[in-house]
Amino acid sequence: MESTHTIVPEGGEKTLERQARAFHWVRQLCDGPGRLAGSLGETRAAGQLEGWLHELGFEEIEARPCRAAPDPGVSLALHLVVASAGCVLGGFPGLLLAGGALWSFRRGALRGRAPLARWLRKPEARSLVARVGAEKPRRRVVLSASLCTERAGALLSERTRDRLRHRLGANDHPWRLTVAWPHRGLVLATAVCAALALGADGLLIEIARGLLGTALALSAAVGLQWAWASASPGANAHASGLAALLTAAEQLAAQLPPEVELWCVAAGGSARGERGLESLFETHPEWSSEDTAVVHFSAVGGGSLHYARSEGGFERTVHPPMLEELARRVAASGVFAEVTPVDLVGETGAQVLGRRGAQVLSLVSLDASGAPRHAGQRDDVPEHLDMEGVVRAADFGCSVISAHWRGDAEPLAYV
Repeated sequence: MESTHTIVPEGGEKTLERQARAFHWVRQLCDGPGRLAGSLGETRAAGQLEGWLHELGFEEIEARPCRAAPDPGVSLALHLVVASAGCVLGGFPGLLLAGGALWSFRRGALRGRAPLARWLRKPEARSLVARVGAEKPRRRVVLSASLCTERAGALLSERTRDRLRHRLGANDHPWRLTVAWPHRGLVLATAVCAALALGADGLLIEIARGLLGTALALSAAVGLQWAWASASPGANAHASGLAALLTAAEQLAAQLPPEVELWCVAAGGSARGERGLESLFETHPEWSSEDTAVVHFSAVGGGSLHYARSEGGFERTVHPPMLEELARRVAASGVFAEVTPVDLVGETGAQVLGRRGAQVLSLVSLDASGAPRHAGQRDDVPEHLDMEGVVRAADFGCSVISAHWRGDAEPLAYV
């Protein structure tokens, strides 16, 4: 469908007012207890968001419980300890331990559910879900962002990342620190245990066995430190995404076509929010990729703005191309400065929907290392945010959805 005119974003006082309000939202979310999954801080943040959504005109708001994943630090330590015990034990029993730890760890990285961690404590988290629009909709838009944050352990600290970058020449991406490197250790442990089970002996194999067992045990201690650390303030990851969600919700709610409904999901249950977002779609099996479009705001408070073509470390999830193509056309207009596609290392909370074939636009801002700025660190505070970038991400997502409604790729009018 051809459009008859082009609308460009406003500037000046209107833009500054929206940035100031977004900063207020982020500041309020970061003050008080940390927003760890299943914690009082997460409950408090959900209550704050409920009040703000009421102010924006949402009347149908519901807090929904969801089961969180086990603490990632505890889960990491468990897998490394089991593999270390396999190295110590040796033989076929050792191979079973190391191989089982590798299989479980990889399954957890791919599917979010590690069999070895199934007996660990899973706190009951909550998601906040709001709806406005048509009572009998033909189409819907879902805006989502992660409600909770993660712990600021030594594993993800700026000091650790600097040491790796400058002394070892290694990439400091968080996914590699928490998944790729432990995975390599588990692979090596399984290989050594397999060699021992097949009858290998000698000084070299014993040295490898001892070094691997010790290294895995020490790494498990780092994982436990991560599990005991205090929560990151989480201004960028992921309060910036929640502020972008609220900014976009105000825009879209004011301009909803009569046959469309708008959902907002502050997804709890893990640092990336998969559980809460997944549970919403599980309760609505009638939602199809033909009538439902999702915009997920990840960490959008610093660095270059991107939309994800694919995401995942071991196994790539490629998002359906419709919203990506509209994003490309909106970005090409030049209205939003530079917004580019990216194949993410690691994942956002929208990956689980991409696996289901949902139409997803996943927005994230990345620094030079390819990671969200300050994510999982103690200095992830509101003062370090680029509020212009937060509002720009919201407006870009709104324009893509507006293009989806109209069948073209023009920017959406500000309200």
